[in-house]
Amino acid sequence: MTKRLVRLFPVVLLLFACKKQSGNIVLDGQGNTGQMQLFTTDTLSLTATTVREDSLPGNNLRYVLFGSMNDPLLGTISSGAYAQCGLLEPNSDFPNTEEPDSAVLFIPFINGLNFYGDKQTYQGFTITPLKTGITGTNAYYQGDVLETDPTLESRYYGPVYNYKTDSIRYKKGKSAITPGIRVRLSAGMARRLMQLPKDAYTSQEKLIENFPGIAVLPEKRDLSEGKGGFGVYDFNNVISFAYRAKILLYYRDTATQVFTFTGSKNTINKGMPGVYKAAVAQQLNNPAQSYTITYAQAPNGLKTHIRIPNLLNLGQLGNIAINKAELQLFVAPGTATALHPAPGRLNLFQPAGKTSDRNTFVEDGVSDSYGGTYNEATGSYRFTLTKHLQNLLSAKKFYNEDLNFGLYLAIPSDQPVSGARVAIDHSKTKLIITYTKLN
Repeated sequence: MTKRLVRLFPVVLLLFACKKQSGNIVLDGQGNTGQMQLFTTDTLSLTATTVREDSLPGNNLRYVLFGSMNDPLLGTISSGAYAQCGLLEPNSDFPNTEEPDSAVLFIPFINGLNFYGDKQTYQGFTITPLKTGITGTNAYYQGDVLETDPTLESRYYGPVYNYKTDSIRYKKGKSAITPGIRVRLSAGMARRLMQLPKDAYTSQEKLIENFPGIAVLPEKRDLSEGKGGFGVYDFNNVISFAYRAKILLYYRDTATQVFTFTGSKNTINKGMPGVYKAAVAQQLNNPAQSYTITYAQAPNGLKTHIRIPNLLNLGQLGNIAINKAELQLFVAPGTATALHPAPGRLNLFQPAGKTSDRNTFVEDGVSDSYGGTYNEATGSYRFTLTKHLQNLLSAKKFYNEDLNFGLYLAIPSDQPVSGARVAIDHSKTKLIITYTKLN
């Protein structure tokens, strides 16, 4: 997702202390002589197709998604993470010439938050050291690939949904840990952590030079249709030792060196789309066509491109002021299930350019009336686009610029972090515009 690129255009209409009377706007103090008639249209044609997501942010997210899913509607998709390591307690006297006992990775699970899919499916992950560092001042996307060292691979196989409280060995005793994934790392990985250069244990900067971090990525396994799902995990929170994500390196029987992780700007959620169903692949291969059912999917999977090809024809009616514009979208019947519910919120963006697959905020996105939340009673989402459509008309009228690139409907990448997907039935889609002709 990129920053909003559309310029702000001159205000076309300011009506202070106005009243609405029988479909007209009446200026106070002028009786019926100053009437401006309101018009409503819901007949503008819309086209829609499914396209690949390209621009979902990867870092600076509150949580990360772990998992793989074989969605019976869409196909396969997976998600993992890259994370930069840190030191809990720098140690200038670390015995880096000795052999380790073992090493354990722990990542806390966010219980009850947006698990999506089948909780019972066992899944596999590989944990490898990063060869490439993460620069916190950079923006990363979920499609980015960082180089890893597969020779020191560790593996996890088990449930992604984990809500059991446990404890873990720490120094001469035990420490409580919250529910999460716990992985015994390979002997090679433990030895690498134990035998870094001496100064790597003295500061964050020196550690990153010698051990940039780890990748936790899903294995390529053949899941049966309907199996798999996504759990929400936290690399970033430091509220307590029990909750904190960490690597515990054990040596000398009772000693422990703790490696931590350095926050959301240095953690990247990695979305990996797989093989899509035929109906989805058809749209991806023929994006110029319009389809009745389109899709949006996280993480870094699919989004819907909605076009309003005749929108600028409203400008032929004269000087138009849009009083309200509302887009109504309905979930396709039978596609939201107990394991794969409709997401609680969707986002609507403008493409960054005519042929761009990058997302940029519509101006209404910062408004309380923007919408986007799921109405379970009606099976629909509603978006207010008044300012956005007014900007498009004003750009054409005052600058002869065509910024009508359409709209992208996408699953949020944050707030909430979710592995959800949705199918939209465009036989019911409506764009309702109420406007005033000024002169």
